[in-house]
Amino acid sequence: MNLHAVGSRRREVGGYVPNVARMHNYLLDGKDHYAADRSAVRDLLEHAPELYRLARAERLFLMRGVRWLAWKAGIDQFLDLGCGMPVGRSVHESAAGAAGPGRRPRVVYVDNDPVVVAHGRALLDEGDSVLTVPGDVRDPKRLLRESRVADILDFRRPVAVLCGAVLPHLDGERPGEVVAALRDVLAPGSALLVSHLCGDHAAPHITGMLQEVYATATAPLTLRSREQIAGLFDGFDLPQPGVTDVARWPRTRPPAGRRTITSYGGIARRPGG
Repeated sequence: MNLHAVGSRRREVGGYVPNVARMHNYLLDGKDHYAADRSAVRDLLEHAPELYRLARAERLFLMRGVRWLAWKAGIDQFLDLGCGMPVGRSVHESAAGAAGPGRRPRVVYVDNDPVVVAHGRALLDEGDSVLTVPGDVRDPKRLLRESRVADILDFRRPVAVLCGAVLPHLDGERPGEVVAALRDVLAPGSALLVSHLCGDHAAPHITGMLQEVYATATAPLTLRSREQIAGLFDGFDLPQPGVTDVARWPRTRPPAGRRTITSYGGIARRPGG
């Protein structure tokens, strides 16, 4: 649940407005957050303590997915939409470790938060193979035309687009439009990774409370159904286990019977590769 390259609705003044990127960093036990961010997260955890576990589950799913894409799928280019504050092992480190000796994955990290971009440039960037750029996931065509993105990634070859926990921060039906725009420019064999919070099994007052907290922050939160999340993969080949609990991927898990929030996701390929 970090800012993940979505446009801020509220302007920050001196750190008094909770920032979604920093809130997520706090959930992951990072160090880049202010009192307003910590207070907002404590409000969330009071009513939905599972968010602490889910933040980690989504991050671990992202890392497992990157390793799988680099090792099993042979992809060596990654576009991480909504990278958030650097914390723990990075995408390019995980990809390099899985790719093996002699292979140097190319990674572009994207976020619209200038502080996130500054941190990324200081801690992540590596010459001509790893770059952090400002960008807005709501305007993917403009993002993909960005010269610095094109300098690193060759879209004539397969690219893995990583949407880890970013799409819940888009309103309405925009996630499907964003994914479709990305799909249309990706080469055959490219991949899409998505993780998304799901409220199918949560009590309505809990989901309502989450939305109220995020309404005071720099980006909204929209929980979607498992069916809606599966629809984000339209036009891609989604192999088994399909859309599943990210904590269990690549194994399957039946829908939760308890009334709680969970996170579903999957990894799909663009046909033809």
